[in-house]
Amino acid sequence: MAAKKEKGTSSKTSEAKSSADKPRGRLRLRWKSWTSLLLLAVLCCSIAISYIPEEYIPGFLEPVHVFCLRTRNTLIVKTGFDIYRYDDVVTVKTTGSPDITVYFAPGKRIAEGLCNFISTANKTVEVCIYDLDLQEVSEALLEAKKRGVKVSIVTDSDNRKLDAVERLAKAGIKVVADERSTIMHNKFVIVDSRWVWTGSFNFTENGRDKNDNNALILESPEIARFYHEKFEEYLSGDFSKSASDTTDDEGKALVGKIPVQVAFSPSDGVAEIICAQLSEAKECVYVMAFVLTSEPIAQKLKELAERGVEVHCILDRGQAKTRFSQSQSLKNSGVKIHISPNSRGKMHHKVITIDEDTVITGSYNFSENAEKGNDENIIIIKSPGLAKLFNKEFKRCLNGTKGY
Repeated sequence: MAAKKEKGTSSKTSEAKSSADKPRGRLRLRWKSWTSLLLLAVLCCSIAISYIPEEYIPGFLEPVHVFCLRTRNTLIVKTGFDIYRYDDVVTVKTTGSPDITVYFAPGKRIAEGLCNFISTANKTVEVCIYDLDLQEVSEALLEAKKRGVKVSIVTDSDNRKLDAVERLAKAGIKVVADERSTIMHNKFVIVDSRWVWTGSFNFTENGRDKNDNNALILESPEIARFYHEKFEEYLSGDFSKSASDTTDDEGKALVGKIPVQVAFSPSDGVAEIICAQLSEAKECVYVMAFVLTSEPIAQKLKELAERGVEVHCILDRGQAKTRFSQSQSLKNSGVKIHISPNSRGKMHHKVITIDEDTVITGSYNFSENAEKGNDENIIIIKSPGLAKLFNKEFKRCLNGTKGY
């Protein structure tokens, strides 16, 4: 009898415990449900916030917007899908002047834009490129040749044997390499003696997918002539100091109503031209640079900072640490130095914007080698619309919102 009683008591106790556990289980279930819903709501809000244009974000919410945008784009890159992340292709429209199309990298649109640009050629394509390993670009050039377009290539001897270049040479396209210890570092294309593609973009997978780069297309027979004349020097075998012809009319021309200047190193004294432009700065200067070792340019930036001009520089993380870098010296003089957050690739821009109305870009690294030995080019464009666009790119690079 005692054993049965004990058994019954045990059963009742177990039932009581089971009954007491049920509300707690429901509470735990409800808590998990609410937590999941809350996390889902936060995720949806974050995605929604990331798609709001930055100009509509109040200042106090800007850090939240930057975080959401950076997180979203980084996740997109990790998926491997080619999903639109930021304004990587923009057409700058100016009254009374031809449109200027600008491409930014990383992102696939820049290579697609180059191939489309080559496909517009009817007569000639002249390519002056340090590094070409993108097969789609090689294919676009081969297609142009098949259409009867005259295609010519100038490249650096270190990259002459790349597969994409070899394909072109084997197809009968003229390929000339510099065969010098200095670097043929240009990145420009001339189509039909009327359109020019130029900027910092090497035609490579890293240039497309990892590095911060820019390229732009201008329509101007006069600007195209400046580039063509230097290209002809290279094509004849003259490079570096042997390519000594200075650019006609100091490389200055009007593209519609926009003042433009083109210069080549080492023939034109590019550092002096850049310093002359910097001397006109009154309010702000923004620099995006792979290399900044040039003493004349660094000295000019210091002078500007000391007289109250706001000067900001984004430098490549690897190059900023070299013993030749001017980063610490600039910082000591009041220049705001920022290290690029691009950990997947390089800060490969060579861009200066001045007072939100002037843009300097091209292949020219801000270094002594670029000034005295390498074959380089810059283009200076007086356009507030273009400057606004490159300043937006500066902000994206600074915040790391492009998806590194």
